[in-house]
Amino acid sequence: MKLSMVATPPTEEKLRTLKELGADYAVHYDMTDLPDDLETLRDIGNHYARFGLPLRIVEAGPAIDRIVLGKEGAIDQIERYKRIVGYLGRIGVEVVAYNFMPQVSEDAMVVRTTFDAETRGGARTSGFRRSDLTEATLRHDEKPISREAMWDNLERFLEAVIPAAEAAAVRLAMHPDDPPLSPLCRLERIMGSTESFDRLLALSSSPANALTFCIGCFAEMGADIPALLTRYRDRIPYVHVRDIRGTVDDFVETFPDDGQTDLVAVFETLHAIGFDGYLRSDHAPQLAMDRSDAPEGYGMQGHIFAIGYLRGLAHATAPRGSA
Repeated sequence: MKLSMVATPPTEEKLRTLKELGADYAVHYDMTDLPDDLETLRDIGNHYARFGLPLRIVEAGPAIDRIVLGKEGAIDQIERYKRIVGYLGRIGVEVVAYNFMPQVSEDAMVVRTTFDAETRGGARTSGFRRSDLTEATLRHDEKPISREAMWDNLERFLEAVIPAAEAAAVRLAMHPDDPPLSPLCRLERIMGSTESFDRLLALSSSPANALTFCIGCFAEMGADIPALLTRYRDRIPYVHVRDIRGTVDDFVETFPDDGQTDLVAVFETLHAIGFDGYLRSDHAPQLAMDRSDAPEGYGMQGHIFAIGYLRGLAHATAPRGSA
C-alpha cells in the first residue's frame, strides 16, 4: 500500500513535513474544481514533485455540480470533465476521487451539525446528530430531483467519461455520501449503502469505474468493513482512513486509534487482498496546539499523529518478511 496525503494549503512547510513523516505521494485536494489547462495542472504537479511527492490523486476532481442534478450545462460540463481527465493522465495522475452528492457547499455536501464536539482528552472534532438538523445547517436554493433521476445522471456521466478515463489510465473512484443518509437537507443522495455501490460497479465493469473506500463512511453505514474490502478488492484504488463513535444518526469523528472500527483487522485485510493502491489519513481531530489555516479535519498536528499510527499499523500487520 502506498501512503499518500493531503496538505491544505500545500505550503512548503507542510509538504516537507509530509515527506518527513513518510508520505510517498501527494493528493491534490480541491473540492470545488480543477483548472481546464494542461500547463496549469502540470505546474500543480511539479509543485508537489519538488518535495519528493509525486501527484497521483486529485480529490474531488473537475466540477460536477450540473452533472449531478441534471441542470442546464451538464453536457458541456461532462465534455470539460473528459478533457481534464485526459490532462491529468498526461501529468501522471492515476486516481480521481469524486462524489455524487449535490454540490451545494464548499465541501460538496458533507454535512456535520457541529464542529465543536469533543473526543479523547477534549480534542475538538466534528459531529453529526440527525435530530439537530435545521434549515440553517445547510442553506441552499436547489430544486430537489428524484433518486432515479440522479442515477440516470450518474449513468450518463459514466458512459461518457469512462472511455476518456481508460484512455488516460485514470481510475474514477467514487466516495460514499457523508453521512450516508437520504434525503438530507431536502436533497436526495444516492451513494449511501453497499447496495448503491453494487449498483455503481454494475454500471460498468471497467477498472476505471472504481471506488474510494472511506472507512469512516462505511463505519457510519454499520458495514462489515473487512468483508467489504474483500468483496470490492479489485475496484479499490484509494482508501481513506478515519473512524467514528456512534451511529449514522449520531456520531463524532475520532482519532484513528480511538474509534469503534477494528483497524488492525482492516489493515490485515488490506495485506491479505494484496492492496497496492493509495491510502491516506482522513479527518483528524484538532489538537490543543493546532492553530490551523486548513479546513475542518485537516489540521497538520492531528494528522501527524494519524499518519504515524497508520504507518505503524501497516508495518505491524504486514506478513513476515514483507514489512
